[in-house]
Amino acid sequence: VYIVLEELLNVVSIINKISGRMYKFISIALLFFWILHHAEASCPKYNRKDYRHWIDADRDCQNTRNEVLIQESNGQVSFKSLKGCKVVSGRWFGSFTGKTFSNPKKMDIDHMVPLKEAHESGAYAWSKSKKRDYANDISHPDHLIAVASGANRSKGAKDPAEWLPPDKSYWREYARAWTGIKLRWGLTADRQEISVLRQLLGSNVQMPEQSPEANCSVRGPTKVKKKQTGSTKTSGGSYSCGEKRYCKHMNSCEEAMFHLTQCGRKSLDRDKDGIPCEKICK
Repeated sequence: VYIVLEELLNVVSIINKISGRMYKFISIALLFFWILHHAEASCPKYNRKDYRHWIDADRDCQNTRNEVLIQESNGQVSFKSLKGCKVVSGRWFGSFTGKTFSNPKKMDIDHMVPLKEAHESGAYAWSKSKKRDYANDISHPDHLIAVASGANRSKGAKDPAEWLPPDKSYWREYARAWTGIKLRWGLTADRQEISVLRQLLGSNVQMPEQSPEANCSVRGPTKVKKKQTGSTKTSGGSYSCGEKRYCKHMNSCEEAMFHLTQCGRKSLDRDKDGIPCEKICK
């Protein structure tokens, strides 16, 4: 904040030294655009607690997570108790990996457009109630989906220019759902993000408004976050298929997921549930 004020005072000082009405007019116009640029480029630092979830919106004892598990189960679900609040079994298809699951403990409920990504794409300006609504929206089937926990944690807060699901057959549907959510909620997309979405969906599909993604912080204007360049690649751009074959060789869940999905290291997923090295992909 102090750095921004100091820069502003320097600009004002320069304006005062300029003589002539036209020069002053130009200088004031430049000052206006400088203020506008800094106002648009800054946003509050992302705090997950601002996007309250999982809530029980209809007060039926089932929170948003359990509502999604019930909606997406391809078979009958069972509950921990007769009250029917917490789901303990069912049958779910994990779209990211193409695998089927029966244990909800191995599933995450994924925000198709992650909360942090939404925050940096315009949601930072929303009211608390709108942020809560976004975090718990079950009115559209693509907004929240049940996926393999390992794949979801590999995704993190990345956009399609930085991460795509391991199952390539889902890429187009993933891009369609992502684009629809950003349009529905009035969120922006950066240049590289739109480029990848167009590669997957074609040039005739409506895209979100293009705008640089803000790297939100409490200090005000900051540099725009750098992204990976190149064509559509899954996460793990810094990894390569080499001699690593077993979980003891993996340094992270993301690395294990890369070797499973991109290198065909089936030994990393002995129970064939789509989650490699479960000791590190908890």
